[in-house]
Amino acid sequence: MSVFGITGNLASGKSTVTKLFERKGAVVFDADALVHKYYRDKKSTVYKKVVANFPQALEGARISRKKLGNVVFSNDLKLHKLEKIVHPVIIAELKKWASSWKKKNKIAVAEVPLLFEKRLASHFDGVILVYTSNELLKKRIIKKYGFSPSQSSRRLSLYLPIKEKIKRADFVINNNEGLAAFKRKANLLWKELLAFKTNKHKGC
Repeated sequence: MSVFGITGNLASGKSTVTKLFERKGAVVFDADALVHKYYRDKKSTVYKKVVANFPQALEGARISRKKLGNVVFSNDLKLHKLEKIVHPVIIAELKKWASSWKKKNKIAVAEVPLLFEKRLASHFDGVILVYTSNELLKKRIIKKYGFSPSQSSRRLSLYLPIKEKIKRADFVINNNEGLAAFKRKANLLWKELLAFKTNKHKGC
């Protein structure tokens, strides 16, 4: 059936939409959660390579995402090194997952923060962009993660300009008006996805 990618900047509301759709019956792939899983698995190649390259990110035998972030997000070369370790593994699993669910009678959604940046749109039937203004994003990031304004700006600089993402997305949800309004928009979008799935099915 239909497989959709959900993307957006840090703290835009991607996870809120993903969880709402999951409660409605969607099958979910969470790229960030998968990274967490590999960081916890001491037998995984990802864990071993991260520890070998970034030993300062360890807290005991555990990879601290906060410490790792402090190391890589202040140095482009280190960030690139980490991405070369993590991204190929996650992307391979994502492609396999997306391909498998296209053959089944279910709506499937994958939460992928860097979907456009990593040129992954072609693996989905449609892409959903969760949009929030940069001003509001910075406030949320500072509150949620405890970042400084400069750290917040640095994280957001890693994403494509939002205008470019809006052009590329098939569906856009604006998350500038509070949680209740956001959920109403997500519920309306779910109905669109159901219709999209039906139309695709009729065309098969």
